[in-house]
Amino acid sequence: MKRIILLILVCVITAGVNAGEKENLSYIKANGKVYFGYKVRSGLFNTSILNSEGKITKVKNKHVETLVTKGKMYELLPVIMQDKKVECMAMMEYVTAKDGLRLFKYSCYHEYCDFSSGIFRKAQPETIYFVYKDGNFHLRVDANNAATVLPFFGINVIS
Repeated sequence: MKRIILLILVCVITAGVNAGEKENLSYIKANGKVYFGYKVRSGLFNTSILNSEGKITKVKNKHVETLVTKGKMYELLPVIMQDKKVECMAMMEYVTAKDGLRLFKYSCYHEYCDFSSGIFRKAQPETIYFVYKDGNFHLRVDANNAATVLPFFGINVIS
């Protein structure tokens, strides 16, 4: 009887460990190819993914288009600021989507340097939200439109 209970307990624990591994399924999309695995590491020049067979695949960061890891999805999209020009391409975190519009979060560090007055501030984290439609820039969420844009996506705005 003890052996049966011990065997059932081992089976339940093993099933729980295997289920936990499946939840951490990740992938990298680069150059039109998709690489599936369980552990993603991003370095200075390469992003690597460990597949289920224990093989590590490395992809150059400049080729990564989409990355899914730890339950979050990141896509390479253009960063557009006030002057409507593309400043750069950056990996943005997917937040939600509705009616063909997709909301992304862009996190960066912003520093302030004014040489004339001698004011220098350390880099501060900044989060900017963008709306894209079919991979193209649609709208930048700012203080003026956040009260209407974010509730459209089901996000409560605290005033």
